[in-house]
Amino acid sequence: MNKILISILLTMATLWSCSNNGNTTAANKETKVSDSTLCQFKNIKVNKMFACRDEVQDTLYFDNNFTAFWPEIINGKPCTELQQALLRAMTDSAELNQLDLAIECLLNPTNYTEHDSKSLIPVKSVKDDENKLSTSEINVKMESMTDRLLTYHLGTYSYMAGAAHGIYANNYVTYDLKTEKAVALSDIIADTTLLRTAILKSIKQTYEYDKDDLFFPDNGLLPLPRDFFFDGSVLHVVYQVYEIASYAQGMIDAPIYPYMLKPEEMKRLYTPYALELMDLDIE
Repeated sequence: MNKILISILLTMATLWSCSNNGNTTAANKETKVSDSTLCQFKNIKVNKMFACRDEVQDTLYFDNNFTAFWPEIINGKPCTELQQALLRAMTDSAELNQLDLAIECLLNPTNYTEHDSKSLIPVKSVKDDENKLSTSEINVKMESMTDRLLTYHLGTYSYMAGAAHGIYANNYVTYDLKTEKAVALSDIIADTTLLRTAILKSIKQTYEYDKDDLFFPDNGLLPLPRDFFFDGSVLHVVYQVYEIASYAQGMIDAPIYPYMLKPEEMKRLYTPYALELMDLDIE
């Protein structure tokens, strides 16, 4: 994944400029500026289609779509930290749902080769054949923005030709407008043991799942979430498809409401920084 991330960083400037070099079948951009908040974003839409020959000389097709409400200026300043956090989230999503090939294909098509070294050749149209057509979609959008926090949602979907079903993911990036940094789980959680307990309690209440209904690693501990977002004083913990449950169970969104914890547990669970972000005043 490090190789992919480096490739993304090196080629992102080219993508964001949306220069049509003949490999992009559709690309456009629109800049939106808000004078009141001194923020600037770009609407980006890119569609890339490719074909390649497999080992029996059948032609396989790839149809990849990328849309983004991409941040450029936040509070009058370049937002490199936010951009890098979004790129990391894209890469993390790829690691989970096999979108790494699709992202590499989108961002660096001229140098892209599959693992078996079959070159992908840009084409203007693809055949709609489920046995030969692979598709991917990446949608990066701003979910919400308050005086303190900006939340981004990254929705991804991929279907590999011949697969039983596609794989989707909903990743999140929370950006602190005051510190100008992306919020990490380690910034807001002080007690991971209590976090796991709270998550399991929420899953039980929300989905009626017991521990036996979930996937656990060999150490028996619920994996810490890679994705989360705030909704006021509520922390939403998100697990992607297959992270802790079956495909049929889907994505798990476990909200941790303040009423679920005693005041002393809230103080143990959250850092002072988290309590500040959620505007929680606990006596």
